[in-house]
Amino acid sequence: MSVPRGDRPVTEIEVTGEWVRAVAAGVEKFSADSRESALIVLEEADLAGAEPGEWYSLAGYVDAVAAIHDLVGDQAVHALGQRIARAVPFPDDIEGVPDALVALDEVYRAGHRGGDVGGYDFRQIGEDDGRVECRTPYPCAFDRGIVEGAAVAHADGFVCVCEIGACRTDGADRCTYEVSW
Repeated sequence: MSVPRGDRPVTEIEVTGEWVRAVAAGVEKFSADSRESALIVLEEADLAGAEPGEWYSLAGYVDAVAAIHDLVGDQAVHALGQRIARAVPFPDDIEGVPDALVALDEVYRAGHRGGDVGGYDFRQIGEDDGRVECRTPYPCAFDRGIVEGAAVAHADGFVCVCEIGACRTDGADRCTYEVSW
């Protein structure tokens, strides 16, 4: 059975254990009640013991992230997304936020296989700002966290990420984030 996420079915698509482990590690930082509930979600999806280099069902992972979102809300899922930038490898030659946001799509695609998983498209607008369009099956707060985490990990200082325009939550095919640094 195909489980649609936006306009992309995610059946047969897989996500690497590094992405799954980043969420599991973030869940460990939740308050006791939230942590216990979120760990049950991961266990029921067979994701609690994810191993680096192994591949897991994207449908199960997306459902787990969405269920965790229902339990703990936008802020906590945003924080889980931020952990991705610390948990998955970025190219060594990145020299700042624009390079990191360009590389984000490559990093995302390296962590997923088996079909069209969407992606991240960065356009630099000015010297210290740009826009990222996200077309992924993940909750918007998780995507915003991934974008912010990638930018913060490669910034020399302050980073601000704000959603602008259409949003998948409202039925659009993408979310767009303005990023300044």
